[in-house]
Amino acid sequence: MKLLSKLTVVSALILSQGLVLQAARAQKNDFPNKSINFIVPFPPGGPTDVAGRVLADALGKKLNQTVVVENKSGASGSIGINQLIRSKPDGYTVAGLAAPSLTAPFILSQAPYDLEKDIKSVGTAYITPLVIVVNAKKHPEITDMKSLAQVAKSNKDGINYTSAAIGSTANLAMELIKKDLGIKMTHIPYRGSAPAVTAVLAGDVSVMYSDLVAVLTQIKAGNLRPIAVNTDVRLEELPDVPTLKEQDIQASKAVSWSGLVVPKDTPDTTVKILSDALASVVNDPDTQTRLKAVGAYPYYTDSATMQETIARDSAIWSAVIEENNLRQN
Repeated sequence: MKLLSKLTVVSALILSQGLVLQAARAQKNDFPNKSINFIVPFPPGGPTDVAGRVLADALGKKLNQTVVVENKSGASGSIGINQLIRSKPDGYTVAGLAAPSLTAPFILSQAPYDLEKDIKSVGTAYITPLVIVVNAKKHPEITDMKSLAQVAKSNKDGINYTSAAIGSTANLAMELIKKDLGIKMTHIPYRGSAPAVTAVLAGDVSVMYSDLVAVLTQIKAGNLRPIAVNTDVRLEELPDVPTLKEQDIQASKAVSWSGLVVPKDTPDTTVKILSDALASVVNDPDTQTRLKAVGAYPYYTDSATMQETIARDSAIWSAVIEENNLRQN
């Protein structure tokens, strides 16, 4: 009887431990079991919003859950990122991180957050190719970065340029480029890409550093001449346009990218599930086609690599912003 009792106790312990393990496995594999909130820190209708909706739709199908897009714009994307940081760290709230949100801590008078401490990276999703263009009729002599530098140096006031906004990747990258070339360039800011393109077409501004999608139509029409792209290799849309790297411009290391982030205390297992899902959709041909249609070139890196990229680019951009006195008062 005593032996039977001991065996019964041992069996009960083994059974209970097995149930605990099964419950743990079930809990571990349960994510996601409800809808996910996807914060886009920019207004509806823009390239970042549209690309975010493409990703949200694809992730929803991959994870078998609804992914709801919420636009929370303002303050260079920092309002949306702050909402993410304050959210429950369970994986059911994610946010898109793009260049303005990355540079906000260095541009704004008071840093709204510290991306190296306040979030966890899920992974990068795409890069946004940038292209340097000039008014083809006003500047027939500018055909590459070397001739751009020659024109700027021949003018005592240098040359002016524009971008989508103060603090944009294009604005900051051009500050690096003019330093590389040893030329004077004055930034003429506009509220968005559309008015900036109009200014270059009108001849009010000589040069624009722009997202490809904002100028491709005018390039194809022959109104704007592309002289460089910031990607590692030439773009399929502009096969005859050399990269900055090909033209020995060191600022080619500055690229515009976007990825997904979650609150800092989100479990690593949950982050891994989200990151694997992101990798799958970014490598899906249909998603790639939809992203490219809005100027977003699929480019996946894992969580650790994205976190390293945040640290690297934060160091680059904070130095540029400080050196050029771009911080808002």
